[in-house]
Amino acid sequence: MNEFINSIKHFFDIDFTPVKSYLFSLMLTIISAYLLIVVFRKLMQQLFKRTSLLEEKKKETIESVTKNTSRYILAIIIIIAAIKPFVGDLKEVIVAGGIIAAVIGFGAQKLINDLISGVFIIFEGTIKRGDFINVNGELEGGTVEELGFRIVKIRLINGKLLTISNGEIRKMVNGSVEKRRIFESLIVSFNQDPGIVRVLLQEVCDDLNKKQLSYLKVDKQTDEYVEMYKVYGLHSLDTSPFGYKFTIVATVNDTDYLVASLEAKEILAQKLFDNNVKMAEQLINKGY
Repeated sequence: MNEFINSIKHFFDIDFTPVKSYLFSLMLTIISAYLLIVVFRKLMQQLFKRTSLLEEKKKETIESVTKNTSRYILAIIIIIAAIKPFVGDLKEVIVAGGIIAAVIGFGAQKLINDLISGVFIIFEGTIKRGDFINVNGELEGGTVEELGFRIVKIRLINGKLLTISNGEIRKMVNGSVEKRRIFESLIVSFNQDPGIVRVLLQEVCDDLNKKQLSYLKVDKQTDEYVEMYKVYGLHSLDTSPFGYKFTIVATVNDTDYLVASLEAKEILAQKLFDNNVKMAEQLINKGY
């Protein structure tokens, strides 16, 4: 019993000063590196705002590359600062780590592929939690519920939970990048006056612009609406063999898309019904 008590006392007699010094040095390195990267980003933004030598798209591309690259740099600095006190030569650690990774890679290629894909997805911000996405060309999409280095969990519209490995994502359509475009189309009969339809659609757009004003996307720089409801127009006459195809469009906040889209469909359908607009009908051959 006395030996046990003595061992406990001996533990508390350990000098934790090196540990405190290590943690303080690590935190100072992380904070300093983060502040330097933030300052560099701000300087780049101010530089692009005051210059007209580059096209707007090129500016945005450079800013995006700088932002993504700085994340990797910060991660590398943190790793080096964390392991440096425990190793004599960093070159030896890097070489040894490369050999170990190569050996493991032969036995777990799929896992490594998933992890690498996950790192790129997370660091580059391809998708975020809450985004509405379609994966690998599937028509049915869903909301990202959980995003990890190995898997992504997506809650489909029908309520089912889809779990997919990051390495299996070959093609992805993200419908939640701050804004979404409502694109509602209808086909009316060739016997219907297209001029009347256009007038009715404009009335629907005017009504929606009043009811859904809070849903419409506002440009952060100009404080103007990106795209209010408007009649997109009559498509080419050979678009549908059953009638004229019209479309109304608007750009809304991605979080309001579902509600706005459903309400637009209801108002559009009711307007056409109230005005006895002849819709296109597909003739079915019953065999007699």
